Amino acid sequence: MSSPNPSSGTPSVVLVIALCRFGEAIAIGMLIPVLPIFLETLQTPYLEDVVRSITPSFPFLGKVLEGLVEGTAEARTALLFCLSGLAMALIQIVSGRVSDWLDLRKSLILTGMGLAALGSLYLTFLTDYWQLVVTRILQGMALGMTFPPMMAIIARHSPRGAGGRLLGLYSTIRLLGFSLGPVIGGLVTGIGGYRTTFQTSAILLVISVVAVMLFVDDPPERRREQKNTGDLPRVQPMFRILGSGIFIMMVGISAVISLFPWYRREFGATEAELGFIFSAFIFTRGLCQYPLGWLGDRFDKKKVLMMGLCAYIPLVLLQGHISSLSELLFLRIGLGVVVAAIGISVNGISAERSVAGNRARVMGINTFSFSLGVAIGPLLTGLVNNQKIAFAIPGGLALLVLLLVAFLVPSDPVVDREGNIR
Repeated sequence: MSSPNPSSGTPSVVLVIALCRFGEAIAIGMLIPVLPIFLETLQTPYLEDVVRSITPSFPFLGKVLEGLVEGTAEARTALLFCLSGLAMALIQIVSGRVSDWLDLRKSLILTGMGLAALGSLYLTFLTDYWQLVVTRILQGMALGMTFPPMMAIIARHSPRGAGGRLLGLYSTIRLLGFSLGPVIGGLVTGIGGYRTTFQTSAILLVISVVAVMLFVDDPPERRREQKNTGDLPRVQPMFRILGSGIFIMMVGISAVISLFPWYRREFGATEAELGFIFSAFIFTRGLCQYPLGWLGDRFDKKKVLMMGLCAYIPLVLLQGHISSLSELLFLRIGLGVVVAAIGISVNGISAERSVAGNRARVMGINTFSFSLGVAIGPLLTGLVNNQKIAFAIPGGLALLVLLLVAFLVPSDPVVDREGNIR
């Protein structure tokens, strides 16, 4: 199927998908500053017996879980976000393959969002930490299965030479919701408590489900004869290099989540303040998505990507030297600009160079890498006690990705209108 004509403007289906993701992003963003504090109110039954039994055979694992026994909020937060993030990431491998193989997208989106709504609702009935972990794992899987097919729809409607702007518009709307989510979550929790926050999250997800059901039209993309061959277009290695950039980016960004309890103790941060700081990063990123996407379309997305990686390295390192909430706020604002440059360039390149039959897998690499980075980041700072060392790891890996992009990813002019490298 040919790409839409660039002169036709922004496809309406992209706007509908973006608005649906807007509601979903608010619903999930509400939980980010709330869950690290909420889990401190929950019990951890049976954990001490488990640690005692496994420590002789697995000393390292026993040491990790020992922090949970002692009630360390950082360790509990790290484990919670790590496991739910891993579940969200791993399911995308299956979801992207199934979406391409069966040429289905809308059905997977509806199923995933519906199950995620049930997950938010069930949070209101939890009494111990392990119930929270299991619920968030299942909710992460439900959300993860929606990402590759949703991005495949966006890629399908991305005109050649306008992928950056189209992805920028979509991401701006989505990130606006995600930036509002933590603020709304902190305020709703302060007014109505945790139960009200979880119920509000569930309602917003249900609204997104209804919107997709009524307003998103997604007919089959591949012809019947193409489906019968059983062969799908291959995914080029450069897409995995681009995905690694997304992964490293999100490791450094999400690593601060496990430090929320530390910021609360050291700086007296409240849920609302932490939500505001997190939202400032998201809002800045959303504000810069479209103009940076335009720059990439106009001057080469590879150049914008490399500039973003160059700026990311020193900024992520500085996160290990925070001495006040004000410093953290300004750093996160700067990282919002940098992450916008990296994310919109990677997704724009992937959208324009994917083809019918591999769109969900190509775009799924980016969503998988994003979710995996979100999972590994909190684990990194939860287990590495020295913040300087913890943030030096993604900084060093970003330098390696920068070199790989410089030598192995072709610039936009080198790619023809069929997405092939000349």
